[in-house]
Amino acid sequence: MVNAHRTSRIHFSIPTRLTELPYFTRLLPLLLLCGIAWVFQARAEEAVADSCAGITDPFLGDWKGLWKTGEDKHPDITAQVVPLGNNQYQITLAEALYQRVPPDAVITATSNGGVLNFDDGFYYGEIKEGRFHGGRGGDKAGIFEMERFLLTPPSLGAPPPEGTIILFDGSGFAEWGRFPKGSGWDSLEGGILQANPNLSTIETRRKFSDCRLHLEFRIPLLPDARGQERGNSGVFLQHYYEVQILDSYGLPGYWNECGAIYRISAPWVNMCLPPLQWQTYDIEFRAARFDDQGNLLENARMTVLHNGVVVQKDREMPRGTSGDAKKPPVSPPKDPGSIRLQSHKNRVQFRNIWVEDLAPTGQN
Repeated sequence: MVNAHRTSRIHFSIPTRLTELPYFTRLLPLLLLCGIAWVFQARAEEAVADSCAGITDPFLGDWKGLWKTGEDKHPDITAQVVPLGNNQYQITLAEALYQRVPPDAVITATSNGGVLNFDDGFYYGEIKEGRFHGGRGGDKAGIFEMERFLLTPPSLGAPPPEGTIILFDGSGFAEWGRFPKGSGWDSLEGGILQANPNLSTIETRRKFSDCRLHLEFRIPLLPDARGQERGNSGVFLQHYYEVQILDSYGLPGYWNECGAIYRISAPWVNMCLPPLQWQTYDIEFRAARFDDQGNLLENARMTVLHNGVVVQKDREMPRGTSGDAKKPPVSPPKDPGSIRLQSHKNRVQFRNIWVEDLAPTGQN
């Protein structure tokens, strides 16, 4: 139980002021830190280089460019290209990526021999050999050109801070439990943990209340699937509150899609990257507060950064995410709970999972 006398908000720690120390005393730890930082930077650079290594589709993903003619006031143009199966693609044209802007056009096109052409009677274009060019007719006729755009999450490959608990780095499953016979997850080369599509959820052996969690995940490419069947998984805090994982690339970003606190709060913006590209969640969780008699004082709250962007800000959760939104809320858990990774029919992958225990002393 987390009692009422510890109701302050969680804050990030502030580094010690090295300027108060003698020069050599300051210099030595800085040199050591530089060496450690170099190792971590190399690992982070390797993680970034591998961030989209599995993508072979010549059309899938983000595109960004400019109107060459016909648009002086708003010259930017972007596209998100989503595979739909059977050589079909959805192309969403808009002024900006990863912002809540209305699309200029949403077009379905079919590829043929390594070329993707589209023409909806107003917008037209072609993707061929890594080049995306096209235009539009009518009173605002003009032409555009775009190139591929790769968004790299700023915390991708981030090393665990000192004092954190490493939940998975590829070295074993010591921190995890609930591996029923025949339904264990797979540990793959490169420090990757892969869900088996048999609905077996895994959970940490340790229990947590207030905590800060970092994890990286990669969603498989399932072009023929739709809705909740398309790369579904999730991460649960205190075994009760789920942050959804789903291939929501190119979708509006509803309360059951990636970045959502499942069926409680839609993400402020859909930050879901294309499938097969590594993504990040950085989650700060604050458990519910109770008085000494066990009466609820405050609901649990959560802040979620998806690929470095805040999509949930100190969001109150009036119920658990597995409950029916139409039913009265069940009282939140009073005791610390496990962190869970959901297996939901798809081979979603995870890596670089670590957690900082932020609970008051003696609570976890």
